[in-house]
Amino acid sequence: MRPRPSFAGAAVEVSDLGRSVAFHRLWLPMLGFRRVWAGPDRVMWARGYDHFVMRQARDGVSYGPGALWLAVSAESRAQVDQVFAEMRDAGAEILQPPKELDYFAPGYYSVAFRDPDGVPIEVAHRWDELPEVSDAEQVRVPGHGVTLGGYLFRPQAGAPPHPALILLHGFAGHAHNLVGLARRATANGYVALALSLRGWLGSEGESDQGLRQPLDVLAAIDWLAHRPLVDPRRIGLVGASMGGQVALLTAAHKPPIGAVAAYFSPTDLAAWREANPFIRDYLDDLCGPEGLPVRSPLLRVAQIDTPVLLIHGDRDENVPVEQSLSMAEALRTHGKDVETLIVSGASHYFTEQEYGVALRKLFEFLRRHLNRS
Repeated sequence: MRPRPSFAGAAVEVSDLGRSVAFHRLWLPMLGFRRVWAGPDRVMWARGYDHFVMRQARDGVSYGPGALWLAVSAESRAQVDQVFAEMRDAGAEILQPPKELDYFAPGYYSVAFRDPDGVPIEVAHRWDELPEVSDAEQVRVPGHGVTLGGYLFRPQAGAPPHPALILLHGFAGHAHNLVGLARRATANGYVALALSLRGWLGSEGESDQGLRQPLDVLAAIDWLAHRPLVDPRRIGLVGASMGGQVALLTAAHKPPIGAVAAYFSPTDLAAWREANPFIRDYLDDLCGPEGLPVRSPLLRVAQIDTPVLLIHGDRDENVPVEQSLSMAEALRTHGKDVETLIVSGASHYFTEQEYGVALRKLFEFLRRHLNRS
């Protein structure tokens, strides 16, 4: 059993953001923290789902109520509620009653209040492991030197063996994010393995933005191919953002798969670094310049023989649409089988309507390449 973390997150206001970044990067990387996001007035460091935010104080003044924000972990949601009741009865200023938050960490439920000196404190419960899903088998899948957590969904009709999909999430995600897509897949006749990539909820190891994660997926393909309900000749990969990048890199190893679909995925990390200044610190700290090419599917197109579908919004503010357009052009230049769906007006986060358009294209593509016996 891994020890429960006591630290959930913290934020501080600093008088000089540049000076503070230079100072804190002397020690935070030693503890496994990486700069995952940077903006003009704030920087976020993360270690898995633990986070540390530095904000530039107004007028360079950082010493006063609100200059520090601290979040500590609770053992359960009931404990969060208990803290709330205690603080309310003590007359503390309640900043936020207990509620679920769509936050960096999964399953986040918290209460926030001020201490007598005005410092904001948050008490939060978040998932330590993947939660159970009633209509799926929770599985442990061998990866490349690590064990991966996930869910195995079975089709709702039809006799085995079935075509199968491995579903891969984006940065800071996990297998539970993929439950809805997995259910859509089973309704269309597929076995679906929703998988947490290394370093994310339910899986061992550290996230590496596509370095060893494709080797984990290769091992997962072999594991899935040996399930008795799966037709090993009809397996496909579907990934979003980092998951799509990992799916494309996996395909370059020439595994026995029949299709790959990638949603709004980075394909040329050097170009992505130049196009999006907010992820430069993250890529520099994690990869370094020498680590970008090996993580770039665009440089591996000659090795990809599997039919590819690339889906992207033309207003993506995180991963520019040029990442998919360049990948598609390179694949076509090498005589590869590639299709694209560019969703007009869509950002990196599809609306329900945009997601529906993409799903129709996805399953039409998969039927053509995986539903043949």
